[in-house]
Formats: sequence, structure tokens, C-alpha cells
Amino acid sequence: MHARTTTATPASDFRRLGDQSWHDKAACHGLEPDVADRLFFPTSRARKDIAQAKALCAQCPVRRICLDAALESESLYGIRGGMTEDERRPLHHKLDYRLDGDRVAAALRGLDVHLSHAERAAVARLAYLHGFTAEQLARTLKVSQDWATDLLRNAHNEIEDRDRYWHEAGGDDAASGTTAVPGHLGQAIDRDSLGEAA
Repeated sequence: MHARTTTATPASDFRRLGDQSWHDKAACHGLEPDVADRLFFPTSRARKDIAQAKALCAQCPVRRICLDAALESESLYGIRGGMTEDERRPLHHKLDYRLDGDRVAAALRGLDVHLSHAERAAVARLAYLHGFTAEQLARTLKVSQDWATDLLRNAHNEIEDRDRYWHEAGGDDAASGTTAVPGHLGQAIDRDSLGEAA
């Protein structure tokens, strides 16, 4: 009962943990500090400054990375990634539930990318399905080996419970002997493409 997954997303599309090199590519790079402060940390009534900052962000090649960095670092203030504080607030609350299959696959290949709670759980389940050891999963998620053992045990139990449910319910997956993986995770990744983490 192994699922095979893949992604075509290049490694360069993800900001690695602690990587700030994208700042050099930002449209706001090189602005005078007082101008940057006025544009990106405006008062709530400075609509002209907000519009100018958003116009600058609209042409920025790293806007998405800037927004991801703001969400992942819980940066609540200022305009980041073309969004004001109020516009980002709902996204901050939803971040733990994000499930991006490309990020999961990147982590399984050994890239050091920020993962939401849901993505970390998906990595643990796929690591279990691909036969990762606790040591490999610990290295992938940057956790202790004991914690990785617990994550693999939980993944085993979740998958067994799911398979038992489908078997009892007469689901197609039980009959075919395959494990269904939703969304981007349903594409094929062979073990050789998982990199050092495998």
C-alpha cells in the first residue's frame, strides 16, 4: 500500500528557512529608508502611500515570496507581498491549515522549506508510506528522533484506520490495494527523486 507522488516545481521556487537573499530582487530594494517607512508602514488614513506601495509590489518579481515570508514569520505590521495588515490577517489564521503538495514534495526531497502544521503531517504520512526511518524523518523535519518515531507511529495508525474504514465500507481503494493521495500529492515521485532525506 504505497502511494507514489511527484512535483514538477523547481527547488528555486521555495524560500529556504532563514534565506533572505530574495530581498535583493525586490522592487523596493534600494529605497531610501524614510521613503520605505512611509510607503510600507503607512498610517491607516494614508491611502495615497498605500496605493503607491501596492503599485510597487504589483511589479515585484518576489511578491509571493515576500508574502510567504510575512506569513511564516508572523509579521503582522506593514505592507508585505502587496497586502496590508488587514488584508493579511485572515491568511495568518489559515496558515497552519495550508496544504501545498509542492512544499511537501520539496521537504521530502530534502529542501529546508517552511511547512505548515498540515504539511508537516502530510510529510510524516508520506515518509511512512515510502519507508522512511525515524532518523530520516527527523532529519527531514528537523525534529528529534523520538518525535519522528511518534510521527511515524501516528501516520501508521492513521493509515491503518483509514484503510480499515474503506475496507469495511467497501471502498474502491481497499479493493485495488492502493492508497489514494489527494491533490498535488497524487502525482508520482520515485524514491530516487527524494534526495538526501530518503
